[in-house]
Amino acid sequence: MFKLYKTFFIFFILLNVAYSQNKTISYTCKGLSNFEIIGTPGVKEEMKEVTYNFINGSLQDLNNIECNWNSNTITCESTFLNFRKLKVDQETLKVTDFISGNKGFGQYVENFTGECHIK
Repeated sequence: MFKLYKTFFIFFILLNVAYSQNKTISYTCKGLSNFEIIGTPGVKEEMKEVTYNFINGSLQDLNNIECNWNSNTITCESTFLNFRKLKVDQETLKVTDFISGNKGFGQYVENFTGECHIK
């Protein structure tokens, strides 16, 4: 009976390790960023390269953000410090990232859309 419990325990650990490895990945994305400070004229547009690191299902950021993973999409949302919504389509490798918050110089909004590759 002990051998059966030991086998089940090892199987459970291996399954857990395999599951968390699927949620550890990095994407490097290139695309267009729009940055605007609310109340000032104009929007700054620039091409950017952004790296998104996911470890054990969380977006590694200033405040690691828990993400929802389904078969094709990673979605991360946070309202801690700033409002953020990130969506990565794992089939098309396209990303949309929206951040709004306060950086000391005023309220800002940043949008990023791009195409990614696995790092």
